Amino acid sequence: DFAQENFTGIRVIKSFVKQTMELHAFSKIARRNQKMNVKFARMSVLFDVIIEVILALEITLLIGFGGYYVYCAVSGNPVVLFGQEIRLTVGTLMEFVGYFDLIIWPMIALGQIVSMRSRAKGSLRRITAFLDTPVEIPTEGGVEIENPKGRIEFKDFSFTYPGATKPALEHINLTIEPGEHIGIVGKVGTGKTTLVNVLFHLYNIDKGQVYIDGVDLMDASVASLRDVVSYAPQDNFLFSDKITNNIAFSTQRPDMSQVYQAATFADVASNIEGFALGYDTVSGERGVTLSGGQKQRISIARAYYRKSPILVLDDCVSAVDLKTEETILGHIATERAGQTTILIASRVSSVIHMDKILVLNDGKVEAFGTHEECMKKSELYSRMVYLQELEKEVEGGEA
Repeated sequence: DFAQENFTGIRVIKSFVKQTMELHAFSKIARRNQKMNVKFARMSVLFDVIIEVILALEITLLIGFGGYYVYCAVSGNPVVLFGQEIRLTVGTLMEFVGYFDLIIWPMIALGQIVSMRSRAKGSLRRITAFLDTPVEIPTEGGVEIENPKGRIEFKDFSFTYPGATKPALEHINLTIEPGEHIGIVGKVGTGKTTLVNVLFHLYNIDKGQVYIDGVDLMDASVASLRDVVSYAPQDNFLFSDKITNNIAFSTQRPDMSQVYQAATFADVASNIEGFALGYDTVSGERGVTLSGGQKQRISIARAYYRKSPILVLDDCVSAVDLKTEETILGHIATERAGQTTILIASRVSSVIHMDKILVLNDGKVEAFGTHEECMKKSELYSRMVYLQELEKEVEGGEA
């Protein structure tokens, strides 16, 4: 779960082309870590100095008291301790000091070596693992997607996750024309999210299978590719920051008029304005202070804020009520008119008014067309529609 959460955060950062900004944020953390390490080094040196002083005092006391005992023994008035005369000679004193020195320093050095070795071993393991990680997806170079219109084409596309034996998608052939609104439905685990994740070049695929505005996905510049597509993930990852900064995540300086517009588009403006601090409310780690529906809508607002030619909403209305869902779908129809929009949904009602509907079943295209065409071609789709209508009748009867 921890790995999946971190992967989702990385996916959001990459899809919004925020690597540079996150690198600057990482630099601040690194500098803070550097200061802490310097502080630790100073404390370590101070601790070493204290040990040195204590050892020096011990040797001084040994030589002082030992010299006094030697002097008393030589003068014929030996010190009596616990009823015993102490007749200490110079040779015996120096021998004792020498043994003390031979024993104490190796013990201190051994402790330091054990501590340094364990720290160095852990650091070396992490650094080596990082440096040995191969670069699978190049971040520089590639063909720039100029004047993007939002045309997406899949040509006999198949995809298998690394380490998996069964393909997640098989022989996908479809074309999404610029400005079309596409709904994607299907059973859980049928490859809906995988299909849209491919558009961000999060995985390497074979050339000649996916095209964005006529440019092969594998030839396209990663930065320009991810700038063309806005994305609202299925699990609604929010950063521990102000709601304003979460919505305007794609820019360094938020445009508040666009923030308000995006919040209105996602039908979350009234909720935000109801908070004590409004848009300055901190969402908490992964949006812990917000409800599931609020997190979903803020995620939609963040994706809409970029005004990209292609908008991908991955099951982003599942946690909202039907009235809010209808409002958001209405905004998509009006404010995204002429711009390519892909909506993955678990409810058929969310996609029934889309230009075209893609029905995926077990990683394959079962139907692609209008609602009426999918009803005729897809048994899965017609059954989903039937079950949804039956659910409405049951709910109406209970009411």
